[in-house]
Amino acid sequence: MKKILFVAMLVFVFAACGGGDDAQMNNGNAFDDKSDKEAPEQSEENDSEEQENNAPEPAPQPEPEPDPQESFDPENPGWTVEFNIIDTEMMGQGQSLAIGYFMRGAREDLEPETAADAALDTCVMGESSPRVPTCTSKEDCAPEQECVPDYDNNSGQPIENSEHCETPDRDSIDVGPVVIAGFNGGPYTFAYEPGDKVYKLNGTGDGSIDRSIIAYGAEYTITGENMLPEDLQSLSATFRMPPALSLIEPVMTEGGMFGAAVEIDTTKPITFKWEGNGGQGYIDITIMGAQNIMSPVSVSCKVIDDGEFTVPAEFASQLVFGTGQMVQMMNMITMDRHSEARITGEGITSGKVSSEQLVMISVVPVGGN
Repeated sequence: MKKILFVAMLVFVFAACGGGDDAQMNNGNAFDDKSDKEAPEQSEENDSEEQENNAPEPAPQPEPEPDPQESFDPENPGWTVEFNIIDTEMMGQGQSLAIGYFMRGAREDLEPETAADAALDTCVMGESSPRVPTCTSKEDCAPEQECVPDYDNNSGQPIENSEHCETPDRDSIDVGPVVIAGFNGGPYTFAYEPGDKVYKLNGTGDGSIDRSIIAYGAEYTITGENMLPEDLQSLSATFRMPPALSLIEPVMTEGGMFGAAVEIDTTKPITFKWEGNGGQGYIDITIMGAQNIMSPVSVSCKVIDDGEFTVPAEFASQLVFGTGQMVQMMNMITMDRHSEARITGEGITSGKVSSEQLVMISVVPVGGN
């Protein structure tokens, strides 16, 4: 309606204009059947050309990010630095760990996240995807790498289909003290412990720390000055520790195999709520159950750390929780929160500080289980 009124107003204005040359009069009488001159027709080809000429220029496309692996120089590999703060609570018992390491950089340290790692807010049946080897021989790797498998920590045997390219003969070394501020009662000095070849609080012990010193929802800094290797110099990082991981829903109840537990109804979608980290980082949620000790089943979800996620009914319905004393130990929810930030500094090829909060909670089945 507005368009019709607008056209009518234009016609009225043109018709009301008096005087002027023939061209002006013909424009004013464009809708008059008695006009001696007809408006020239415009071909579709001309219309197309005019539209092309008037079309907005396409926005410039950003340059693709360079592949850090392609620019990696094995003759000048720089340094890989990593510090981890791990906080676990299993069956009401807590333990915390803080360790770090420095080693010569390697091409594999620069591998980007895979598509599977980036698939957030999705669930799969089973705890992990099938392993797929990324190499079959040294020829599949860069000249300085070897094709090697991962090894089982218990048996020492190679893990099937775990072959990958790896730079050999790398060890964590002592480059001087590192200071971490942000812990309650800190800052604290972390130093190299030669037995395990990792950085620990005061350079002693097994890497464990008192849980009471962890400040949640707080900003931490990591600094190192006058590092021993000439090509390292210094490092720095700013990292925000997420809030303490605690389950809000499903609501905790008593009666679990190890005290407090949550009730799960597999006939409905299962909604989890916790204090989120503002969508930063992610949480792995795994629900495991078993009809008997020989037939465990689980659903695993990788979710954005925003405080809420619902496991769809199609996954929840496949869970089975047995009630025997032995299988009750297998009825379990695991929530594993991940967050990280970069460590930067002259000579650092790859650096990060990460935190992990792991909570394990018993399950009490209800409704249709």
